[in-house]
Amino acid sequence: MPSHSTYRAEIEALHEFFVDWYSGALDRDAFTRLERTLAPDFELVTPDGNRRDRAAVVSGIREDYGRDDEGTFSIDIRNVEVVEQMDGFAVVRYEEFQETTDGTTGRISTALFRDDPSAPGGVVWVDLHDTWLDDGSE
Repeated sequence: MPSHSTYRAEIEALHEFFVDWYSGALDRDAFTRLERTLAPDFELVTPDGNRRDRAAVVSGIREDYGRDDEGTFSIDIRNVEVVEQMDGFAVVRYEEFQETTDGTTGRISTALFRDDPSAPGGVVWVDLHDTWLDDGSE
């Protein structure tokens, strides 16, 4: 069964991928990292309450390659906690703060992971639900 450090490392690695992808710092071939870490049945509930399936999420991220100038977008992950683990799955909650030239936004995220030794971090994202925090402060 994966440990807290496994989930934290996966969350941080995927968000580092986002920063590098959106700034165009990665080769486009690096996109397979995202494809391999989202389960085929992955679903995202955005902070605005919209549901997006895996295909929509993957397509949207792919299209946003290089959208930000290098150094103008960052993500800070805080307070990762494993809420529950059971038979190959885990519910993990964390706070995510995105900083852009427009300011900082914060969200609390709850993710469902499934163990998958073939995935880059040893787990795949099955479900992610984001909720806005009032502001970007701690």
